[in-house]
Amino acid sequence: MAGIGGCRSSGAISADTLIFTGAGKLISVHGYSTGTDTGYVTLHDCLSQGACNDANMIGLLYVGLASKGAAYAESDMHGVIFRTGLFADITDVAGTGTTFTVEFN
Repeated sequence: MAGIGGCRSSGAISADTLIFTGAGKLISVHGYSTGTDTGYVTLHDCLSQGACNDANMIGLLYVGLASKGAAYAESDMHGVIFRTGLFADITDVAGTGTTFTVEFN
């Protein structure tokens, strides 16, 4: 199927994790929550939690309350380049039911 693009996925993640080591492009981020759970994921161009900072943050997605119509969110990241790796830092604001997928090349 020549000419059809594609990307890799982190699979469902709900805790801090190193998604990929090396260079690539951040394509999109999807998130959902259940019940009264809310949370957000920040994506960094680094290899560990200790290396995450504002200078290497390359993406952010917040997922809010289902009762407010915000239980699902997605963001097109337009191929933001990362050089070192792709690390997801997940913060649960309320509950523990926020889950995300990160798509990248």
